[in-house]
Amino acid sequence: MRSAVTLLSVAVVVLVQAVVVNRLPFGALSDGGPGPDLAVAAVVALALTTGPATAAGWGFGVGLALDVLPPADHAIGRYALVLCLAGYLVSLIHRNTGAPGGIGARTSRWFALGAVLLAALGVGVAYAALGVLMGDPRAGLSDIAVAVGLGAGLTVLAAPLVTLPLLWLRESLSDHEFATVQGPMSPGGW
Repeated sequence: MRSAVTLLSVAVVVLVQAVVVNRLPFGALSDGGPGPDLAVAAVVALALTTGPATAAGWGFGVGLALDVLPPADHAIGRYALVLCLAGYLVSLIHRNTGAPGGIGARTSRWFALGAVLLAALGVGVAYAALGVLMGDPRAGLSDIAVAVGLGAGLTVLAAPLVTLPLLWLRESLSDHEFATVQGPMSPGGW
């Protein structure tokens, strides 16, 4: 149940990002400016409730979906790589630092919003760095600094609408009946 609800929720977030948010005019930059990145907010919620490999998989899937959905104007795989790394790193740091909401406990909402801020900044910088490495003509240093800061701020403002509900949903549902690939495990064995 948890996986199905998560998949449906993430699909809705990706569609809202691609159909609504990416088409809205934000900021006063030459290309309209950055808007909130709902995908980063969703990947952070998934990363705080799963392991690093699963979070990287979710990040890759969400990023690839946004890479191929129109109005994508960049190389396919660029956003998938950045979100894959973001999901992996957020989950890895969360698991290994003893942060609030460690194993089996609920994640602090303030910690989740802080993780969204750091992930949004990291994704913005990594995405811009990949653009510079790939020779993107729109990657000017002053535009990048403003876009990353503004995008991260708007993402944190939108995070209570995406991260916190998704976090609550994933923490309240469980997949204990499908614990492994082989099926439910019992103490007495098969």
